[in-house]
Amino acid sequence: MAREMMTKKYKKLRAVVLVFTFLWGSFSPLFGEDGKWVIAAQKFIYARGQTKNAVTSNIEETIPINILEKISRSLERNIMPNERFERENYKLRTERQSLYLQLSSEYKKRDSLVLNNYSDMRMKSELKAEEKKIKQIQEKLEKNIAEQKEKYEKAEAQMHLAAGEVDDDDNVELNEAELVKNLIKNIFEQSEDLITEENIALYKDSVESLFKTTVKVKETDYTEPLFEKEVVSSGINGLITGQITSYGDFISVAVDLYNYPGAKKIGSVMEVGEIKELDLITSEISRQILPMIVNTLPVKFVFSIEPEEAKEKLSIYVDDVLQKMENDTVSLDSGSHRIQFVSEGYKSAGVTYFFEGNKKYNIEVKFERPVIGHIQLQLKNELPGNIYANAEPALKFDDRNSQISINGNTILGEFITEDNETAFFYIPKKQTFDGSAVTLNPKPRDRTEYVNTRRKWMYGAYTVFMISLIPTFYTFGNFQINKDLYSKHQIDFETAKRWQTASNISSTISICCGVFWGIELIRYLVAANSVLPQNVKPGIVSEQVPVGIPPVETQQEEAVEIENENQQ
Repeated sequence: MAREMMTKKYKKLRAVVLVFTFLWGSFSPLFGEDGKWVIAAQKFIYARGQTKNAVTSNIEETIPINILEKISRSLERNIMPNERFERENYKLRTERQSLYLQLSSEYKKRDSLVLNNYSDMRMKSELKAEEKKIKQIQEKLEKNIAEQKEKYEKAEAQMHLAAGEVDDDDNVELNEAELVKNLIKNIFEQSEDLITEENIALYKDSVESLFKTTVKVKETDYTEPLFEKEVVSSGINGLITGQITSYGDFISVAVDLYNYPGAKKIGSVMEVGEIKELDLITSEISRQILPMIVNTLPVKFVFSIEPEEAKEKLSIYVDDVLQKMENDTVSLDSGSHRIQFVSEGYKSAGVTYFFEGNKKYNIEVKFERPVIGHIQLQLKNELPGNIYANAEPALKFDDRNSQISINGNTILGEFITEDNETAFFYIPKKQTFDGSAVTLNPKPRDRTEYVNTRRKWMYGAYTVFMISLIPTFYTFGNFQINKDLYSKHQIDFETAKRWQTASNISSTISICCGVFWGIELIRYLVAANSVLPQNVKPGIVSEQVPVGIPPVETQQEEAVEIENENQQ
């Protein structure tokens, strides 16, 4: 009897250990890489009928390693609500399987009681105990199923929100004030998002560690439960698989990306190239598969264009690529984008901003007619040379007066002497109106050489100043020591006086060197500042120069040049 009871206790203990081991082996990988999305790759396989040769030897390992190496930089993956649900569902599913095994075991125990020679009272007691255990397991199963249903409904609702199915009141209005406001808000405030981020890590923290399964799988078995269990047990969330086909000097590589738990194929890539250009092939595959790994979120732009005439000839460029607009909307990947709006007969407009994924941005564009006109440029002093405004040559009347066309924008200009010495100037937007005049005081010089000269003088003065401090500290220290000795009547007055004199002379020299270095530092800063464009000053409109019309002398000279060219 005692032996029978010990055997029962041992069986119960063994069952508990087995269940605990099963649960730990299933759950521990999910919790072991907290905050990390682990990516791994398998050794690629050859297509049916394909065999390795001397050229393609070890290529099935080289390609996945190269792909992992190219995506191994610091990245983050956007985790959607459905992906979080798959993880939670995997835990619940594993728990249900374990509970079902326990339930099956308890049913068998209950049914086997009739084989024991128990008294009626003992039989009722044992049956009651088993029925209680069965009921507890059933309640846990019902709770598990209810929790799964609840999490599924929650994930469905969150996916609708994450997909941008929101009211218009939640749309993001894009203007300069809101851009700055949102930027500051995002820096200092962190709200609970439906979409979370996880750092992407390599399997075993190594690009050379390819995942090797103990389960014999085929190409179509990557979604099978046994394979999924082994992948999840290894702590892997993303698995890269591939198939190789080669003919002659060319190779085709088909790559699939699977997400676990859930065992879903989230993307496929195919690339063809020469075997000798294997690095180029893997680079292109990595470039295409990277958005799938980080799970790039889309951004939706809704445009409001004014006036209506500008909308008819509107062209929208995103990162210099012409976009096709449907129903006044454009969808792009999240990230930093440069958006430009171009319409014939209007000034171009644009904005550069980091657009967060899964949001809707309303962008209002109000086109303006370009300001067309001319302004006069007057040199403070007559100086031979040429003036260029926004890389366009100015119309020169004489060595002092010139004229440039304007379009309402700021102007960055350059004055170039006959010796090719330059001086830059800047005309603000408020001064670029038709019929205005500005005065320039250019000081052309070789600014690179000038800045280098002043830099050398500044560093030279600094070096002299540092060197002068050595005797200053030395003489000052000895003076302090000798002063103390003299106060104690250990040395004579003349010795202490000589060290005081030496200290004063050294200090004076250091002060002079310091002043010299300070002057050279200021001169260097002024020289460096001279590289910046010079601001112009308002000028007086000269009635002797007709605005927008070249002088007669210039017209005659141009006509002569054209005639000479025709004769040649």
